[in-house]
Amino acid sequence: MLRRERRCSSKNARRFSYSDANVSKGITWSKDTLFEYLENPKKYIPGTKMVFAGIKKPQERADLIAYLEQATK
Repeated sequence: MLRRERRCSSKNARRFSYSDANVSKGITWSKDTLFEYLENPKKYIPGTKMVFAGIKKPQERADLIAYLEQATK
């Protein structure tokens, strides 16, 4: 997942109905953007439809990103 997302931004993802806020942000996903986003999605993208509260602990976010990298090899 992360590998594929690195190459596409939220503006051109076709399989998901992104909010206008998400599209306007124009995110190109990387480890750094995902790390920041996962902490507080609504703060990272004001106006997003995302209902996920986020992952506050830095190590838990890092572990999730490492898992995604491993799982998408």
